[in-house]
Amino acid sequence: MTTADKQTVAIIVGSGPAGLSTAASLHKLSIPYIILEREDCIASLFNKKAYDRLHLHLAKQFTHLPHFPIPATFPTYISRSDFLKYLDQYAAQFRSLRSLETM
Repeated sequence: MTTADKQTVAIIVGSGPAGLSTAASLHKLSIPYIILEREDCIASLFNKKAYDRLHLHLAKQFTHLPHFPIPATFPTYISRSDFLKYLDQYAAQFRSLRSLETM
């Protein structure tokens, strides 16, 4: 009888900012993970439910996610569209989209 090594995989529920930052941290530690998302995009609340003229209420230096600063070219208070660009860049940087599974 042979025994196979079992690999533990972390499961992240949701691909909003918290899910993406968790995925980035796991990625940096080389811990495998899967992101489960019920929508067909990341950050579905910002993508599908937020109004177009939304701006974040915190200045950008307090808004960035771990391991990836917000670009200096962005304004102090980030618009919805700029925040979505940032989240797309963030997910691409840490290859989070390869581990995204829609439910």
